[in-house]
Amino acid sequence: MRISIIDAVRGLALFGILLVNVLDFSLPTMYVDATVFAKDGMDRFLLAFVDIFAQASFYPLFSLLFGWGAWIMLDKGGERFRVTFLRRLLALLLFGMIHAFFIWHGDILIGYAIVGLLLFPFFQASAKTLRNWALSLWSGWAFGSTVLMWLMWKISGDVDFSQPTLAQQAIANYQQGTWEQIFMQRLDDWLYVNSLTQAFIFILTILPFFLFGAYIAKEKWFHDVNRHRATIQKWCIGSLIVGMVFKWLPYVEKNIVTEYAQDMIGGPALALFYLTAFSFVPANVIRFFASVGKMAFTNYLMQSVVCTTIFYSYGFGLYGKVTPKQALAVALVVYVIQICWSHWWLKKHDIGPLERVWRWMTYGKKKTT
Repeated sequence: MRISIIDAVRGLALFGILLVNVLDFSLPTMYVDATVFAKDGMDRFLLAFVDIFAQASFYPLFSLLFGWGAWIMLDKGGERFRVTFLRRLLALLLFGMIHAFFIWHGDILIGYAIVGLLLFPFFQASAKTLRNWALSLWSGWAFGSTVLMWLMWKISGDVDFSQPTLAQQAIANYQQGTWEQIFMQRLDDWLYVNSLTQAFIFILTILPFFLFGAYIAKEKWFHDVNRHRATIQKWCIGSLIVGMVFKWLPYVEKNIVTEYAQDMIGGPALALFYLTAFSFVPANVIRFFASVGKMAFTNYLMQSVVCTTIFYSYGFGLYGKVTPKQALAVALVVYVIQICWSHWWLKKHDIGPLERVWRWMTYGKKKTT
């Protein structure tokens, strides 16, 4: 049985992740701050909006949902669950490699597939154990690394991480480059953010949310919302307070410490708020987001295909030519189209097209619907 609230949260996460990703699809924001491309007050306002309400919040939200889904599979999987889940991760890894190296460098699927292997030791864990590991890993890493960042700041001051030369190189290749030049630029971009050190950081960042999502699934928060309403409400209010306090820090005092804490602490806290808050929204809001969320895998990959076609040279070549508000307008249009398409598709089919392929790769011919 599918739970509409979870599908709706996936739908919201797709919108949030697109708002963040479209700035990378269209501008070299990996190498220079997006404000460099702001032309007016509206650009700056929209960038601040994305920074506060979306940046660093939606990949943790997808991670929570990934952990939740893993434990739903465990409940249904029986004795062959471990083999089935391993096949699912290997299929995800294959999709991620195609996505990262042939469509867009900012893929998250490879990381999810690899970190997903670390869930195996927890499959027999109690809900309390899952929760304690999740909170210990997250708080230890997030607050500990923030303290280290503060010490570095006290010693060295603010550090400028911008790379304007690399930004210009990205603009030249994505805007006017050949297929080969785009491929090499994509590979360079992927390697830039996927060193061994970054892999270690990624594991410490993602695994706690996998485990907390598993805890929520094991406790069945969303199977019976009324029964768990007091617990959900407590986490909802607490995560909102923590999230907004840390999200606003750079707008009180901007430095590398407040910006780091904003992403490492504020972003994940706000992700948990979004997840729990959907227990209290009206049914028509749930229905609005549920269809696009039910096809989240297809829609996530299609966002990359559509946006790179719009911005890269093999499409319209708009990379580096747009302002932040124009890029975000593209994201809004793409998402609205995905909502309409998802509602239409699901009137004719039970699941999305790539969900069907992924399910076939996981279960084989016997379970593709």
